[in-house]
Amino acid sequence: MDRGDRRRAAWALYEWAQQPYWALIATFIFTPYFAAGFVGDAARGQSLLGYAGAVSGLLIAVFSPLVGASVDARRNPRAWLIGLAFPFVIASAALWFAVPGAQDRVLPILACLVIAGVAAELSSAVMNALLPLVAKPGEVGRLSGSAWALAYVGALISLFIVLLCFSLPQVPMLGLSKALHEPDRMVGPLVALWFLLFAWPLILTAPRPPQTGAKKPLAELWSTIRSLPGKPWMARFLIGRMLIGDGISSFIAFGGVLAAGLFGWTTTQLGLYAIALSITAGIGTFIGGRVDQKLGSKATVLIAVCVVLFGAFGVGCVGRDSLFFVWPVAAPVSGGALFSSLPERVFLGFSLFVGLTFGPAQASLRAWMAQLAPAGESGRWFGLYALSGKATAFLAPLVIAVGTRLVGDQRIAVAVSALFMIAGAAVLAGVPRQGPEALSDVIEK
Repeated sequence: MDRGDRRRAAWALYEWAQQPYWALIATFIFTPYFAAGFVGDAARGQSLLGYAGAVSGLLIAVFSPLVGASVDARRNPRAWLIGLAFPFVIASAALWFAVPGAQDRVLPILACLVIAGVAAELSSAVMNALLPLVAKPGEVGRLSGSAWALAYVGALISLFIVLLCFSLPQVPMLGLSKALHEPDRMVGPLVALWFLLFAWPLILTAPRPPQTGAKKPLAELWSTIRSLPGKPWMARFLIGRMLIGDGISSFIAFGGVLAAGLFGWTTTQLGLYAIALSITAGIGTFIGGRVDQKLGSKATVLIAVCVVLFGAFGVGCVGRDSLFFVWPVAAPVSGGALFSSLPERVFLGFSLFVGLTFGPAQASLRAWMAQLAPAGESGRWFGLYALSGKATAFLAPLVIAVGTRLVGDQRIAVAVSALFMIAGAAVLAGVPRQGPEALSDVIEK
């Protein structure tokens, strides 16, 4: 394996190192426990998570462009990866202290969720900036998709560890107490340990971006922002990515919370739900990388969004005792067999459509950005890419938080997510497949 292959492997392994955070903490295990178990009121818990997501989105919107510009200007991706690893690991591990009933810890635990989320997003911005530097020519989309697929394998393994070691056994490993929800809380330290084990190869081998003559990140960032009117395709792409990313992120973040609130799913059921989604997501992302290479990133993104919307529509029409708002059905029975009720099975079936394509949508968006960004400027543009993913990230969780509080129906999260995705797809439809160099070639011909 030559140096380039080692760097590509390290880059993909970093995705693997981060994915358990998204699977175990941000989506399937800890946040549902936070809402239904730690807070004790699913609707209030979802509202609090929405406010925390809004704060995280604002912080990421402010800092991600600065991080990206700094990577370009100072050529120090390793320093950023190391500096962001410390708060991420500490905040994730601290989630262990979310003892049920300890209401005085709600704000500190929310703060830990914000810190871990911001650190994860900023380190992803650094990683994304390295994509065009480590990928082989013409294989940006394939590497991006393969890394996402590998990440879902990591998510699956981490989910199996939680289920087989802590959730399913009558007596969990390490003597954990189910009465105190220690299997749910254990995911925080597990994510921290997993990250420490697998993130270091990229930290040690991350390549330095080429010299661009840039000296001050703020000046470079401002220069990049001022150039947007002259690059309308970049402005449209960033706006479209902003809306689609926000919609997908909101759906992912609140899907497990919705299931826990509607059906009272336990850690075991949420874990199996997460495994099913991760399997379909891994398969979909692996295939999506190949589709990206054949059809291009733009076509892959738009196809994926259509399938996500189909699944989201179906999920939003599932109630505890009704389907599509007019068809009454039997509600889940407490203590019954896993996924035995019709609403649960329909919810799971439509969710699999979402899982099949939200990975390809995000992987191909990243590859599309790498193809649009000018050479030697990937850091600052991926900083804006991260910003565009979070510039309205505070808005969707805020709308979800306020809507849930006013309406009292958790399914408002699905409707908000779908509206953002529809708007984003409409904007991206007018963006070219490649950057200005390719456009100029077409114009000359």
